Amino acid sequence: MAERVLLVAADQRGSKPLERLLRKASSDSFNEAFKRLIAALPELAPNQYGSHVLQSALASWAERLGEDEPARPPVAPLVTICKSLREDGGWPALVVNPCASHVIRALLLALGGYVTDAQGKSKAAAKAGLLPEKRVDVPPEVAESRRFSAASLVALLREDETLCLSAHASPVIQLLLRILRDSGDRSLLAEACTAVVGAPSATGAPSVDRCDALLHSAAGSRSLEAAIETASQELFAELFSRYFRPRLKALCSADSAEFGPFLVQRLVDGIFHEPQLQLALAELDFTALLGDDAGPSQHVIVLKLLEAALRLKTGFRQVAIPIFRALALQAASEHHRSWPTILCLEQLGFESLWKPASGRKQHGKAAELKDTTGLDETLKASSQPLQIRNMPSAGPQILAALLRFPGDAVTPILAGLPKLLEQRELLVALAQGARTAKVLEAALSPSSALNSKQRLRMVKAFKGCLACLGPHHVGGWVCAAVWRASLAEPSLREAFAKELLEVEEELRSQNFAVWKVCGLHQAKVRNEEWTKAQHKAGKTQRLFGELLEGGAPEAVKAPAVVGSSQDRDKLKAAVLADPTVAALLPMADDTDDKLEQSEEDGGDASEVDGLLSSRPKRRRKLAKAGTGIKKAELKSPSVASSSGKGDASLMEALKLLKSRASGRARKKRKRSDIAAS
Repeated sequence: MAERVLLVAADQRGSKPLERLLRKASSDSFNEAFKRLIAALPELAPNQYGSHVLQSALASWAERLGEDEPARPPVAPLVTICKSLREDGGWPALVVNPCASHVIRALLLALGGYVTDAQGKSKAAAKAGLLPEKRVDVPPEVAESRRFSAASLVALLREDETLCLSAHASPVIQLLLRILRDSGDRSLLAEACTAVVGAPSATGAPSVDRCDALLHSAAGSRSLEAAIETASQELFAELFSRYFRPRLKALCSADSAEFGPFLVQRLVDGIFHEPQLQLALAELDFTALLGDDAGPSQHVIVLKLLEAALRLKTGFRQVAIPIFRALALQAASEHHRSWPTILCLEQLGFESLWKPASGRKQHGKAAELKDTTGLDETLKASSQPLQIRNMPSAGPQILAALLRFPGDAVTPILAGLPKLLEQRELLVALAQGARTAKVLEAALSPSSALNSKQRLRMVKAFKGCLACLGPHHVGGWVCAAVWRASLAEPSLREAFAKELLEVEEELRSQNFAVWKVCGLHQAKVRNEEWTKAQHKAGKTQRLFGELLEGGAPEAVKAPAVVGSSQDRDKLKAAVLADPTVAALLPMADDTDDKLEQSEEDGGDASEVDGLLSSRPKRRRKLAKAGTGIKKAELKSPSVASSSGKGDASLMEALKLLKSRASGRARKKRKRSDIAAS
């Protein structure tokens, strides 16, 4: 069979069974077949059937590389073929061939240790620009062959400027760039990216003619996207300032190139500084991006800008205000329609979110929800069940991203919330939609733009709806979000638990995760204990809500950018000036320094240090040395005289420590008296 493996691989009928055998063959059989197939790669790869066999062989080789030592496949065939292609100049003919280019991509993945699955998921990931999730370590000689092969392809890019424009070579270049980035080969990656855009170096200016040629080609634009995605910060800055920034408006409207919006999406993904974001916002026209003539690719640009603002923690109002202006939501009189307008990316009211749904009937609890406040009279009178109209895919995503902004940046959304909460049946329909459910989850999140009172009001709007949402495969996640957001209201949780227990059997069979998250078993079996636990959790939430939730939207919770050294020194001095902070700092080792500090600060910090930091024997020595700490002062530190919640909390802690210490002393004296008697 080993002698005839090449004939079988090139045969239409024999290639498919051979592919399956290569994945299931024993170690010895696979090794023998693999050697023969790889040795014949230059001749077999252009064959339409042999190319598939080679791809399966390389994928199986990478998968077997993760096994124990005796079962590992040989690496010599791969090293030899890579060396042969480099010395004989076989790369150019293979990368532009429709069949052989697929083999070269499989070879690059194998050299990187990436394991592709046999179910076709890796193909979908490759189309999305993603590498396979599973990866194994490769031997050093294989890694060296990968670097030599990458260097050969980069040299080929320099020699042939049209290589990226080829429909067969472009996917090879894209994959090469991502593998180099993932493998940490920075120098080779920089050379490859500069070769794609025609720049002399990573800090040099890209070639305008080269970028224009890539921009107007389907294959070339994908290569340019990969170069933007993997470029160093220096090269990205050059591309942004010298080529893309003057053309942003034209690229977004697709006037100059059909593939312009997709390049702008990738460009916004790569923005890493606030000035770049501000410059991009100044060049863009949001009215064109969200207008009637805008398509899904323009909508995604707006979504990418929102994600960039969240990533950089800046520019929230500069991004949000143009969006509201483009959708005519700036005026206070228009805030009531902010939710349906952003969901559908057109000026609509809540009644326009519905459409007649012939042939579909509502069942169970959903059919009992009769509150149709705000619906058009014709819809109320219609006997047909209602469902949400079709929405652009980017609409719910944009609204969910805006809900992660600070509250003062999204005032129209917060002002339009009461109108949404009046639509009870609409809330249920939104919660059961795959896209719109994520919007409600984002609104109910502790890090959303809604404050605690607004979230609680939204939670109460779902009262009476959880029995319908809980068993639903999508609505169940909104049900869990409602449950988590009701932590501070034990009575509300009891009502929710009662609703869910009515459909417990259905909930356990269709959405066990919700049944588990809500703790319905404890609520049913140990009702009294469960109620006490809910009240205790609610009290904790009310007392420490800001600490538990973060107290601010996601964008505000991120650490601020560190300023200059002078600013840090001023901030440190201001913090140390606080008597509470100074009291909690440990004392210095030198006794003389403590005495001087005690005289300068009036003894406040030294007294608390003596209570919290010093050992008992050391405190007695300091007292003998004349620290000025009297017994009365030890009982009532001078820090207590300062006002504020922090000082009151400190006094409570000191009293607690003192009471515990005195209790221990009494117990110790009692044991001593008993022993003496």
